[in-house]
Amino acid sequence: MRSTAALALLIVSTAAAASAYRLDPGDGVVLPENVAKEAVHQCSRGAPENVTGTWLPKSSQIAELESRLPAALEAIAFQRGSEYAQPADFRRQYTGLLVQGRKMIYVNAFTRESGDPNPNGPPGAWHFDWRRQVVVVCDGGPSFFGVEYDPIRRTFSHFEFNGFP
Repeated sequence: MRSTAALALLIVSTAAAASAYRLDPGDGVVLPENVAKEAVHQCSRGAPENVTGTWLPKSSQIAELESRLPAALEAIAFQRGSEYAQPADFRRQYTGLLVQGRKMIYVNAFTRESGDPNPNGPPGAWHFDWRRQVVVVCDGGPSFFGVEYDPIRRTFSHFEFNGFP
């Protein structure tokens, strides 16, 4: 099953993104290398394993990834027969990871309502800055996902949604 999913994503992600959705670059951020490895410590979904280091993705690599992500997300939703949030509904954190000697970009995606700083909230209110801190949510369903992107092959693999197979 996983190889079928990888093949479908390979086909979709290597073609020009035909999706009608465009991602707002302001809803994505490349996290600093000193917090990059924290993104793989998810509690409700799989994440990259065997990470041996980090690197900082170039803005051109992120732009290429973002042009392909909506079509890949739509393809995985179609394949699984599920309804996921629209690609433009997600904020994204990008981390450059070295996995088994290969550079890849890990996408940590979450709903727009997640992670806004709330400095005027009540004392002790839960808040954080999603542009600087890794977002980790236990459960949350299909509103939270992670995926690996190979910037050389320009393909996505290992879509993982919180709490879903």
